[in-house]
Amino acid sequence: MRSRDRVSIVLALFACCLLLFAGCAGEEKAETEEAVEAASGTETYGGGSEPCLASPSWVTDPNPPAEIGNGVPVGEETNCQFYQFGWQWFLKLASPTGDSGERGFEALTVFLPNVKDQCLKDALATGVEAMKNSLHVRLSKGMEQDTAHVQPAELAQATGQALYDQNGNVVLYTIGYSSNECQATAENGYLPNTIETKLSWRVLQPDEPELDTYYQMADVVVPEFSDDPITLGLVGFHLVINTKDHPEFVWLTWEHKSNAPTCTDPQPVPAGGWSFLSETCAECLANPTDTCKATCNFNTGVKCGSEGEPPCSVTGAPNEVCQVYAWGTDPGSETNGNDNDTNRKNIIELNDQLVGSDGFVKADPNMAIWQYYQLVGGLWTNGGVASGGTDVQRGSLELANTTMETFFQQSPKNCFTCHNYKPETPLTVSHIIDDLLPSTTSGETGE
Repeated sequence: MRSRDRVSIVLALFACCLLLFAGCAGEEKAETEEAVEAASGTETYGGGSEPCLASPSWVTDPNPPAEIGNGVPVGEETNCQFYQFGWQWFLKLASPTGDSGERGFEALTVFLPNVKDQCLKDALATGVEAMKNSLHVRLSKGMEQDTAHVQPAELAQATGQALYDQNGNVVLYTIGYSSNECQATAENGYLPNTIETKLSWRVLQPDEPELDTYYQMADVVVPEFSDDPITLGLVGFHLVINTKDHPEFVWLTWEHKSNAPTCTDPQPVPAGGWSFLSETCAECLANPTDTCKATCNFNTGVKCGSEGEPPCSVTGAPNEVCQVYAWGTDPGSETNGNDNDTNRKNIIELNDQLVGSDGFVKADPNMAIWQYYQLVGGLWTNGGVASGGTDVQRGSLELANTTMETFFQQSPKNCFTCHNYKPETPLTVSHIIDDLLPSTTSGETGE
């Protein structure tokens, strides 16, 4: 056979392989798109026809990217790419790590309130036991991981109200941060992929329905609740992470699906009821009247702990909570250049693929617990600029977690209302940095 003929045959075979590969890839994409369409049900959200796709590998072999869009020029990323980035980092943090089996978020450094210059300590607190001893917000304590628990000194959210579930128990919080946050400087800001997490926990009753739907922290001793160990269930998960192109940080939040329904067009009541909404007030949302709305007084708490106010307590009257903005987005199709329809669409599609009825997490026994949680939304700025107003912000412009911003669900308020990012004072976007680094490092106080 002539050399030219052999070359022709090789090239023909190579071309056939490329066609076969393209065909297989196309079939796989088509199957995924069909699954997205089927899982999305009848919910209407607009936002164009291109699906926002997840991958099973995010669950089985999480390897999150360092940047949004993997090479897409800054400012040209899609909303979908931000949420794909966020979900991959969440699943990495939610996965077991090392021999201990602790989840990635449990291996982060634990923030200890009111302990100054934590980054200068010889040994930083990490792990589940440290988290048990750092329930927020409470009195200052030492760095030792076996320090006995002390009563929270401040139980309220940023707005001054404490949140109580339907059992009348206060919601408690823990905060974690990645070790590279300690390398931040006032001149250069934070290293890329610096992470902060804030978790909200409620007290679980041993006999309550759907107990096995919660990621749990067991054997927690809080004397004000009980002399016996109690179990806490995770109800909220804030994930904040920056990149080189987005120093303003990407702000993302997840909730347990049984926390609370949306205030308008509420979802059906879960089998075990809502954690933060009574049966009576759930009926009021479904069939509202002026009388029942006045009685339920949704998303209103009693201020406590400040001068002239009653002291906060670990138990109190249950709050009646609902989500004001579904997916952290107002009902309009667009706000100041932000495509609200596409934002809703991306969140819903990724939730369906990952934690829906046939979501990818269910296939992995180590990750199946996360099928009971869902992404609520995310927030960032267009091109990584200063946070400014909603004209430069993108994503869920009314983003709020019902267990962390319960009493702060107002338009146009969101994460950047309190965590204002300015390039000239890059550290002040974090509220814990003043306790991590020497006070002269962080510069101007955040707004």
